[in-house]
Amino acid sequence: MEEIRHQLKTYGLVYLGLCVYLLFLISIVWTGWLNIFFSGAALHEGAKGIDFYQLPNGAWAFWHGGSLTGAALPDGAQYAQPNYANSNVYHPLFTLTLGSLLALFSPEQSPYIWLWFKAILTLLLVAYFVWNFRQHKYVGFAAFIILANFSSYLELAAWQFHFVLNVFLFLLLILLVKKRSGVWAGVFYWLGMLVKPIGILLVPTLIFKGRWKLALIGVGCFVFFTLIFLYRGTGNYYTDNLINNLSLSGTLGPNQIITLSALLHYMTQWPDIIYRAIQDSVLLVVVFLGTLKRIALPKAVLFYMAYFLCFYEQVFEYQWSTLAYILAVCMVTCSEFQTRRTMFCVLLTCLPSCFVLLNLFHVDVQNLGNLGMIPGATAWEWMVLSKFLPLFILLVSVLATDIQPIWRQMLAFWKALRRVNEHLEVFGGDIPIPATDPPVQLALAGQSAEALAVQRNLFWEHMPEGAPHSPDAAHTLLPVEPRLLEESLPFNTLEVEIERLEE
Repeated sequence: MEEIRHQLKTYGLVYLGLCVYLLFLISIVWTGWLNIFFSGAALHEGAKGIDFYQLPNGAWAFWHGGSLTGAALPDGAQYAQPNYANSNVYHPLFTLTLGSLLALFSPEQSPYIWLWFKAILTLLLVAYFVWNFRQHKYVGFAAFIILANFSSYLELAAWQFHFVLNVFLFLLLILLVKKRSGVWAGVFYWLGMLVKPIGILLVPTLIFKGRWKLALIGVGCFVFFTLIFLYRGTGNYYTDNLINNLSLSGTLGPNQIITLSALLHYMTQWPDIIYRAIQDSVLLVVVFLGTLKRIALPKAVLFYMAYFLCFYEQVFEYQWSTLAYILAVCMVTCSEFQTRRTMFCVLLTCLPSCFVLLNLFHVDVQNLGNLGMIPGATAWEWMVLSKFLPLFILLVSVLATDIQPIWRQMLAFWKALRRVNEHLEVFGGDIPIPATDPPVQLALAGQSAEALAVQRNLFWEHMPEGAPHSPDAAHTLLPVEPRLLEESLPFNTLEVEIERLEE
């Protein structure tokens, strides 16, 4: 009995999270109880598998002489007929590995095989995480936010592949905070970019925090395997899609796009340069924070993910599931995530949008038959706000304790830079003009030259000791006849200068 009580006290939240996750699976496979929290468009009602089948379609078509895009063969044959699917946009290597495995099963079986594979792998990941941080006070809470995250439910229900990115990013963060194999961390970094190349955003932080080898492995492998498939145009569809997404203006939405950029574009009519300035400014702040020593690496990754969710062109609600895996690592490594206020904000990020309330009170939500309940523009605006407000409150909460120390460090850093510059004189004004002109070689001859030499010699003889300029090799005293010393002309302005120096 004591052992059971100890287990419940230590791992009670883990067991509660497992119960919620089991409820997720029951709802997805059998009952559909929890679908009320999401719109029909988010659940792909009426077009089930529209994203899922693009991967096995692409692999199956390639092995049958077709394109990795998954387009039908000349005879009309296709893996997932008659199910409609989007054209494949995933990396060719990712398509040929996972897509080929899924294509071994029938179109009716493969989605559920993928679902149960993700469920088993999730349980193994949570067990691995709990074991690695079993001595930490908040490991149970961290495991709970992974298992009970509603964005993860949507990712499962919509048969998505975003889970693969979450897995590799989660393993990468665990290896980094445990300071284990840099090679394996680099491999996980690369594999995550095969799903979605958002890991490129982390390169500045990895370099500044001394993980440049990891960045080199990940980015190098990604570029290498991308170039291989660009040979003969096999992977052109992939790079074309990346370029197209980067060139879009951020106007996608409503009703599925959950980004701050889409909300701003829809609610305002500012010039494009304003939207661009906002996005670039936020990115500069995120990069700056990520390079600071006092900002832990998991916390920096959270900032980059927040930037991605705010400004990437096509962010759907299921992609918010990545936050749970990052926040779980932050919970057990960063003390600022362990306050009651921050933990409450973390719980809020696990919740779905306010769609269920809008639907309950009939606020701009329509029933479109087999497409399910679809929100209008106003409902979509409230849904986006309900997702971003908890995130923004969380970011402010974890940054509040860093603002003053960062400001003091920047002031001290600036003063130190100025002292170094004063010593080395690298930056600043022009070179100071010397007080006296450089020596001029005599170009006179005869008596005029000798008279000038007399005046120069008298000048240097009457210079006081310690004067800033003394005669050097260029000012060597010239031989002068005694007769010329008496017959020399008055010094005029030169005499005045000598008298001033003597005084």
